[in-house]
Amino acid sequence: MLRKGIAWGGIGLFLLAGTPAIAGWEAGAKAGFDTNVSRTIGGSGKSDGFLSAYAGYGREPSGDESRDWFFTAIADGTAHANVSDLDSVSATVAPGLVFKLRPSWTLSVSPFLQAKGVKDSNQSAFDAGGRLQMKQRLQDDLVLGEYYVYTNSHASSDVFSYSEHALGVTLGKTFSEKASAEIGYEYGRGDSFRSTGNSSAGGGGVGGMGGIGSGMPRMFSSAFGSEVVRDRVNRHSVGVSAEYDWTRSIFTAANYTFTTRRGELGSSAAHTGYAGLGYRF
Repeated sequence: MLRKGIAWGGIGLFLLAGTPAIAGWEAGAKAGFDTNVSRTIGGSGKSDGFLSAYAGYGREPSGDESRDWFFTAIADGTAHANVSDLDSVSATVAPGLVFKLRPSWTLSVSPFLQAKGVKDSNQSAFDAGGRLQMKQRLQDDLVLGEYYVYTNSHASSDVFSYSEHALGVTLGKTFSEKASAEIGYEYGRGDSFRSTGNSSAGGGGVGGMGGIGSGMPRMFSSAFGSEVVRDRVNRHSVGVSAEYDWTRSIFTAANYTFTTRRGELGSSAAHTGYAGLGYRF
């Protein structure tokens, strides 16, 4: 199973790792990309690259007890190459309990809190929620996981506020003491901001699209140069991650995820990924 650094960038993306698992002190940096940071409906959205760094402390359960606790605290920051209004810093804490139901079957419960400041202050937010996860060790080197996550995010602007229920499944394999990989799928149902790709409402509904979306929270976003609307969407995400430990302290991690969102206003898609380097103290 992937153990460290897979969810760099915060709680927002639970696919493949969910709450980041850190044992002791850890720090790292990554470079990544997002082909649709504006979540534009229909056509191509704004593509951007980013650099991110994090530092955190965590306690993992020992695995020997029938009931144990864990804790993660992470601070991170991200700078974008083009859309600098998305530059951000955040702090996340996630305590939890894990129960050993069988020798190879565990259940964990974890609430989380995150405070995020964004250069575009409309997107600054406070997030709260919880995660319920089950894991089954199918073989010594193969672990199956299922999880449910609830997130409630209160942003400075209602357009960027959201709540979401998500269900996911992961399959992780350890190839050696140094190499591991994980694949996963996640379905989410909840609110999401959507960019129309137009500079104004065009005199009739959202982004000139008639009466569609009437009554939805919306605003003009200077960060994206277009009108942004909050829409109720179905989200599907599939991804793969890999990790390699070069030494006891130094490791690398990489991820690729494809996400689609479909709502009343239409569909949008995004390819995201990163490669990074981490250090365990």
